[in-house]
Amino acid sequence: MMRWCVAHTQPVKENLAGENLKDQGFEIYLPKIRKIRRHARSSEEVLTPLFPRYIFVGMDLESTPWRSINGTRGISYLLMRDRLHPAHIPSRTIQELRSQEIEEGIVPITSLVTFSKGDKVRIVEGVFKDQTAIFESLDDRNRVQVLLNFLGRETKVSLLVHAVEAA
Repeated sequence: MMRWCVAHTQPVKENLAGENLKDQGFEIYLPKIRKIRRHARSSEEVLTPLFPRYIFVGMDLESTPWRSINGTRGISYLLMRDRLHPAHIPSRTIQELRSQEIEEGIVPITSLVTFSKGDKVRIVEGVFKDQTAIFESLDDRNRVQVLLNFLGRETKVSLLVHAVEAA
C-alpha cells in the first residue's frame, strides 16, 4: 500500500531532490505557488514550493528501499515517526492539494487563504511589517484587503496574500 512520506530538503534544492528521487523510482509531489519576487526595482512572477524545504515522497513502506532517500542528492533527511519507521501523512491530504491545482503541480494562493472577515492578521512584510490588522476580503487580483489602525483611524490597505499571517 502506497504511503506519502515527507523528506526535508537542502535549502533551495527541492527540484534537484525531486528529480533524483524520480530517477530512483519514487513518486514525488512538490506543490508550488506563484509568487512575486522583487529585486532592484523590478519584479517577476516565479514558481516557489508551497512548503519550502519539504517534498512528498510516495512509496510502499513494506517493499520499497526507503532508506536510500537519506543518501539522495538534495535531501537532508526523511522525517521519521521513530527510529525505524518513516512518518507518513494521509493520502487525502495529497488528494486535496491536487484537487485545488490550476495547472499540474501549481496550487492557487487563493485556496490557501483561511481567514474570515474580521479575523486578526499580522503583516509580515512591507512598510507595515509587524502591525496587526483586521482581514476584510480577498480581491480578484489575489490581494488581501485589511483594515489597519494607522494614525488613529482605520485605513483599508491592499497587500499580497503572503504578506499576512494569522495573528
